[in-house]
Amino acid sequence: MSIEHLFDYHPYRGGQNPKHTGASVQLLKFKNGDNQAIHFFTNHVETKLRSTIPTGTSFSVATVPSSTEGKAHKGFGPMIRLLKGKFPEIKNSVNLLKRISSIETLHKGGARTKNVHQNSLIAVDSIVTGDKVVLLDDVTTSGNSLEVATQLLQQKGAVVILTLALCKTV
Repeated sequence: MSIEHLFDYHPYRGGQNPKHTGASVQLLKFKNGDNQAIHFFTNHVETKLRSTIPTGTSFSVATVPSSTEGKAHKGFGPMIRLLKGKFPEIKNSVNLLKRISSIETLHKGGARTKNVHQNSLIAVDSIVTGDKVVLLDDVTTSGNSLEVATQLLQQKGAVVILTLALCKTV
């Protein structure tokens, strides 16, 4: 499985990281639902999708849920609405993945094992065998959440055609 990313992410570290600039700053704004950051990343995701997915190919977009059960990332909802306006081929309107139990946030030292994600994520039953899916995450460090999410979607019959993180921790 290949995990692609758009930008490198340099953690904030309490303001003590001089490399925390550019896309790293935008990522934190995206997580908080900042409109400018949402447009920034949406434009880059759009470019990636246009270079990866053949025109006319129907697909769904899934996102790795927040670490908190029932909570959504503030940036992904607006991003997906913007993408749906640019890609009539996007067919779903609900996330295909759900967090069924909260996990400790990874940036605060929570476990990054696959087991943690396997025990707290599910794929929804509305996936149709053969559905093509683009899987998005805001940031990846170990890749474990994206790997588990891919496996869950595939177990339901989805074909994951792109696994993309907005940023990768470096």
